[in-house]
Amino acid sequence: MEGRMLTSFLPSFGNQGRWNPMANMSMKKGDIFAALVVISMSIYVFYESGRWPIPALLGNPLLIPRGVAACLLFAAGILLFRALTGKSLMLESRLEGATLRRILAVAILTGGYVLVLERVGFISTTFLYLLLFGLVLGVRRWFLLIPFASVVPVIVYLIFDTILNVPLPLEWFR
Repeated sequence: MEGRMLTSFLPSFGNQGRWNPMANMSMKKGDIFAALVVISMSIYVFYESGRWPIPALLGNPLLIPRGVAACLLFAAGILLFRALTGKSLMLESRLEGATLRRILAVAILTGGYVLVLERVGFISTTFLYLLLFGLVLGVRRWFLLIPFASVVPVIVYLIFDTILNVPLPLEWFR
């Protein structure tokens, strides 16, 4: 508690030395809510994957969904523990202005990506998504952004579709 009181008198970083009265806002409620949502989703994945048939030749299809759910449960448990013991991160300031617009733009962009992914295809949709995502986050180095947005979808496609045999949405030109 003593350390928190000392830091409340200091200006927050990123505010260029100006006094920020909102510097000690905690993420506690948000962390608890997020942890409970992730825990609920992970438990649901465990429940649903237990109802899947297990084909004899393909191995155990439960490995990946249950492995991901177990990792998410572990991370959510840590988040919940930190929130309940008062160790949640502190917000530098309220979400407003450009920061809020950026977060809303990413949410809308992600929703649009999910809606068009099946119709347009994985590689082209993911290329456009990564390109726009980088622009929304303020990346202006085109010489890095375009190769990144081009190479990542192809690598992910090759890993999932070719190596893991997980079908991804077909491209519109197929």
